[in-house]
Amino acid sequence: MPKSDNHLWHDPFTPHGLNLTAGEGGGNFQIHECGLLPPGTGWSHQRVCSPFWRLYYNRAPGAWIESGGRRHPLTPERFVLVPDGVGFDCGSRPGFEHMWVHFSLYPSVTETAAGVVEVPATRTSRAVARELHRRIGRGERAQAAQVAAGLLHVVFAEMGPGWFAPLPPRLRKVFSWIQHALGGEISNRLLAAQAGLSVEGFIRWFKAGTGRTPAAFVAERRIREACRRLAFTDDSIEQVAEAVGFANRHHFSRVFKHYAGCGPAQFRRGRAQR
Repeated sequence: MPKSDNHLWHDPFTPHGLNLTAGEGGGNFQIHECGLLPPGTGWSHQRVCSPFWRLYYNRAPGAWIESGGRRHPLTPERFVLVPDGVGFDCGSRPGFEHMWVHFSLYPSVTETAAGVVEVPATRTSRAVARELHRRIGRGERAQAAQVAAGLLHVVFAEMGPGWFAPLPPRLRKVFSWIQHALGGEISNRLLAAQAGLSVEGFIRWFKAGTGRTPAAFVAERRIREACRRLAFTDDSIEQVAEAVGFANRHHFSRVFKHYAGCGPAQFRRGRAQR
């Protein structure tokens, strides 16, 4: 995951949206927030990079995101998905209205897209998007969460099988083991045993399959889980650190800042102020 700047892009909550509690919105997606930016509100940011997904859909043109050297206009003809860890810039002209859903895929059982994904809008997805717009406009949080989950299911279904390939069984087994072992010891020796490989062979195989070392992948998963716990629970930072496998707060804070761009205390303060 690329490092972001010091802005709180790792936080899925904004001053404008409906903040949703864990469990609202369906089981395949953890929906953090859905919202509408009122017409006339500026939307221009640089170097955005988040540990959660974003879905954008605008009922009229006027805004765009840029990633990987390509501009993606936000229009009624398409939904735009930004996977976690994908950096982008965004901008708009005055007077546009902007709708978004911030969410996580949990647990991940697929190889996610390497960049921004455009999904053509269909009659079905447009109808669900209109209903989500209506629910957000009324401030109906629980109903908006359910409709947002429905919209995500529709959009992902319309992407087709080419966008998300199932993980190879052995890699899926390793991913699943990591997710359930975040609070304990995760060593290359234990991971290699899950894959049925030698330690040296496992490290080469894992990096070839994911583009990251096992240590970097595990650290990212731990920090993402820490972000969820900091946002959705009242656990102390020490308790969160222990829950995701860190022996002490100092080490946890150092790794958290490396991946998230700020320390865990600042993350939680920023969340409380939104």
